[in-house]
Amino acid sequence: MTSKRPIMPILLSIVLALGLWGYVSMTSLTTVYVTYPLVVDLPEERSLEIEPPNSISVKLRTSGWQLLYLQYFSSGKECRIDLAKANISSDGIVELTKTELLQGINPTVSLEKVVEVLPEAITLKTGMLFRQTLPVRSRVSINPGKGYMLVGRVHIEPDSIVVRGNGSIIPTLRSWATKKISFGDLTGPFSFTVPLQDTLQNLVTSAIKEVTISGDIQQITEVTFNDIPVNIVGGPEQTEHSIEPNRISAIIRGGVKRIASLSADEIKAIVYYPQLVQDSTGLVTPTFVVPAGITVLGTNPTLLKHRLIIYPNR
Repeated sequence: MTSKRPIMPILLSIVLALGLWGYVSMTSLTTVYVTYPLVVDLPEERSLEIEPPNSISVKLRTSGWQLLYLQYFSSGKECRIDLAKANISSDGIVELTKTELLQGINPTVSLEKVVEVLPEAITLKTGMLFRQTLPVRSRVSINPGKGYMLVGRVHIEPDSIVVRGNGSIIPTLRSWATKKISFGDLTGPFSFTVPLQDTLQNLVTSAIKEVTISGDIQQITEVTFNDIPVNIVGGPEQTEHSIEPNRISAIIRGGVKRIASLSADEIKAIVYYPQLVQDSTGLVTPTFVVPAGITVLGTNPTLLKHRLIIYPNR
């Protein structure tokens, strides 16, 4: 009869072996590249003329524990260069050496652990600072839930920002966009904090990094407004053109709260005078002017009769 071996000693041996292997691996010297985002702090009234690299890579030879900390647990990992402390030539050129790049690394690393730096040196060209006020352009998608709709406009606060930076880029900018974000299945008023794009962060900067996007979403409802007057606009006060009927009905769609506060005076039905002058069919379609967030779904009647009045004494 075959005797069974106890399983617990076997499992304990495996755990101890793995632990020993892990300890030896993490305490042994390892070589790896660590990437640090490059951030350039500029002196007052200076800007960068040429975009620098986004990051630098440092080849380090250190223990596995140190590399684990650098890769996954260190906060604010970056290479920050303060040009206010750098030697800027008369033509705006700054030469950053390997030593200066390493001095800007955060968190700091011992120089004896550094094997290589890529790039080993960076040349920056600076120029005079330009400022410009730009409108904020929203790239935010607002998607109401089923049976709901956006009422009125989406508001951006602030709706403009002051940017500063490269003199050759600033004049070409027409707006500054938010990051592209989508919010879905909304069923009520909303207010979201949205970051601005940072694609030109080393060449063009702004003190404002985010804006607030807000608006109102209401449940959709429909209602019929009757006896809406039709007015002829864009012509003389006394006209020989006549339209019939001169009052019509309209089916209106909008948010339930907005519809509840909507008055008949806010719904304008008009026919443009040049439209009557050019008409040869005797039928014209009215145009509706309604508040934002309100939609005209249909009218009764859909067409108006148009005729030219001939006065006998003329």
